[in-house]
Formats: sequence, C-alpha cells, structure tokens
Amino acid sequence: MPSNKATAAAPIATGVLLAGTAAREVAQNGLEIWTTLALAGGLSAVAVGLGVLTGLSGFDSDDDLDGPHDRTTVALAGLALTSLAVGAGIALA
Repeated sequence: MPSNKATAAAPIATGVLLAGTAAREVAQNGLEIWTTLALAGGLSAVAVGLGVLTGLSGFDSDDDLDGPHDRTTVALAGLALTSLAVGAGIALA
C-alpha cells in the first residue's frame, strides 16, 4: 500500500493546478461559472490531499461513515467530483 505522502500528492498537485488556472482566468476575464466550479473543485482537491497527508480523521480507509469528519470528507470529495464533471461538460459544450 502506498504511503500517505504518495497518496496525498495527486489531489494536492491536481488541485493546485486547477485552482491556479481558475484564479488566473478570474484575474484576466472576470468571474464565470466554470471558473467558480474550477476554483471550488481545486480547493476541495487540495483539502482532501491535505487531509490524507495529515492523517485527519475521516480521511482514513475504514468503512464506518458515522463521524462528522467522515461526512466532511464525503462532501469535499463530492464537490471536487461534481465540479470536475460540470466543468468538463461546460468546456466540451
């Protein structure tokens, strides 16, 4: 099984790239729906990566989803996935 550092690197790197691109677009062209989604998705991905890296409760691999940290994790991951899907749909339309 990979270490927490290796597991956390992918969402942090992706989130930083996505949020940075969105922030640059906001600075150049103003706020649009896709930039808002990209910024939210990027920041959510960074939050998930940092949660994995720090070992925050809720980002572990156990199967019980009854704590408040577990719900936060699911919400952040869902926001990142939804932002990615909607952003891709807007970009392809």
